[in-house]
Amino acid sequence: MTQPFISIATLRIKEGKLEDVTRSYTEVVETVKELEPRMIAFHGFVNEDGTEMTIIQVHPDTASMDFHMQVLRDKLAEHVARALGPELIEPTQVEYYGTPSEIALEMDRQVPGLAVGVKPVHVGGFTRTTTG
Repeated sequence: MTQPFISIATLRIKEGKLEDVTRSYTEVVETVKELEPRMIAFHGFVNEDGTEMTIIQVHPDTASMDFHMQVLRDKLAEHVARALGPELIEPTQVEYYGTPSEIALEMDRQVPGLAVGVKPVHVGGFTRTTTG
């Protein structure tokens, strides 16, 4: 059985840019939903004062995350530049739960000052796709 792969990224939202980030991120979400059927969950949350956003992704495996990175580069470059461009946000941290591929780590290395944490060992758990 493959282990799940989870990514949690934290971004600082620049002053006065929350509305722009929210609008553009909504476009990204719709595109990811359409183009990435293996993605289990893709959510963005903003703190109460609108200065920080956390993006949570849940993938069935590392290959799904790699596909997501490819979609970001090939299909979403313009959306991502608008939603997550340097005039709007500053990435501060990313945490990986599972073993990230070299593709993800290489993209992270291109972000100055980004703190990267990795917890590669999955000791157990489960994922529900329905409740009841």
